[in-house]
Amino acid sequence: MMNLSIVIALLASPAPEGALVISRAGSRDVQPAPAENFTGNARVERLFDARDPSHASGGTVAFEPGARTAWHTHPRGQTLIVTAGTGRVQAWGGPIEEIRTGDVVRIPAGQKHWHGAGPRTAMTHLALTEHRDGSVVEWLEKVSDEQYGAPASPEPSRPSGTVQPRIAPGLATLTDDVLFGDVWKRPDLSPRDRSLVTVSVLIATGKPAQLTGHLGRALDNGVKPSEASGLLAHLAIYCGWPSAVSALEVYDQVYTARAIDTAALRAVDARLPAAPADAARARAVGEELGAVAPKFVQLTNEVVFDDLWRRSDLGRRDRSLVTIAALAAMGDDDQLDSYLRGGVENGLTRAQIAEAVTHLGFYAGWAKSTKAMKAVVRSLGK
Repeated sequence: MMNLSIVIALLASPAPEGALVISRAGSRDVQPAPAENFTGNARVERLFDARDPSHASGGTVAFEPGARTAWHTHPRGQTLIVTAGTGRVQAWGGPIEEIRTGDVVRIPAGQKHWHGAGPRTAMTHLALTEHRDGSVVEWLEKVSDEQYGAPASPEPSRPSGTVQPRIAPGLATLTDDVLFGDVWKRPDLSPRDRSLVTVSVLIATGKPAQLTGHLGRALDNGVKPSEASGLLAHLAIYCGWPSAVSALEVYDQVYTARAIDTAALRAVDARLPAAPADAARARAVGEELGAVAPKFVQLTNEVVFDDLWRRSDLGRRDRSLVTIAALAAMGDDDQLDSYLRGGVENGLTRAQIAEAVTHLGFYAGWAKSTKAMKAVVRSLGK
């Protein structure tokens, strides 16, 4: 999938005649936003500069919670495309507007305004601007805390946010008191494992809007970027390529916002040793399916188990956990038995598996969790 920033660069900044110029992701410097024009922590990546005959330039700005620009104007206006998180924008004399992933903001020429993250939420946007006589922006005074609307000592935010209590108070109660107030805090499964389960379910069920926050939570809970990327490759096999590829844009946004060194993800480590039961499993697959689908047997044995399961970017225990979560989320409980037994062989306990299946009920639905729990009893006993 081509990165959106590359598409914009190619469209808005044409190359010399006869030449195609590609600015590769990860090749551009990311700089701290200048303190004289910003409040709080923000990072700026210049994607492309204006090149005749175009007057357009563009960049990505990643705001940490509470960060925002100063008041400013643009002689030819500006277009913002929110690529991750939730933030704020305000025109002089107008109300503060909340902006979310996917929103597009068009700012008229000469309009005094500011934009940035929410008080407790990060936000990343693309900014597309045209210059007039070499000028693209006029910086003005900073946005005060009073104008920004964030209390000096904000109260802890509720997991349900601001919309759930207003629109669906019953849902807000379940979110605050049950899901995050109880389930996420249960010691039967670590926060890291719960994040692995949640991210796997969201990828398997195609929920990229919710994946943004939970991928960030996973990194905060101790999942390494290499492990998160290994999980995505693993689930391409078990959920299908479209599910994995659909999550790539979210990964790119989260990694960019956190300035993660993606070059390090390409490092190749030594493979894990083959599992003791692999030889018997390979023979069983060949005996059952070899006469009908020899290529399928070859791919199963050589790619799925002798390659994917032996990659060291994600340990066998974690691969078992995310596979169980994904299969359960998709309702493929008839495929769970061997992976449940393999999970125990790879270091998961029956209690951890049962807790993971309980957890995923909130993200895949109670019916899927119930079917998977019956498979747990069938395979591992009561």
